[in-house]
Amino acid sequence: MAKRKLSAMLGEMELTPTKGEQLMKSKLSEEMFKQFGKDFWLTEDGQEILLDAAYIPEIVPKHYIGKVLKVARNPRYVYAHIVEIKKKVPVVIPPKWAKRVLRKMIKIEAITDTEGTTYRYVR
Repeated sequence: MAKRKLSAMLGEMELTPTKGEQLMKSKLSEEMFKQFGKDFWLTEDGQEILLDAAYIPEIVPKHYIGKVLKVARNPRYVYAHIVEIKKKVPVVIPPKWAKRVLRKMIKIEAITDTEGTTYRYVR
């Protein structure tokens, strides 16, 4: 699957262009889409997330891409820097992956609830 235009995907999702653009900007990281002229091009990961979000937008969390800086004291966490929010955040990750992803770019989901926002690694 290669990059696709947002306007081509709107027919499958049965959304208006403005609604599709709002959904894309609220659920995808800036690295998952690029704007050329009046249309947007989506990466493969962005296409999958956007198709899921089109049907049930409430359950799809916001996605980011961040660089892992270091492993935390607890091996279930790593610290990653997310450029979009300009913060270093703790990210939940499987313990066996903690040292493998050091200094690499990873996909991160931000889950917001009443107690705050938590971040977790997405394979």
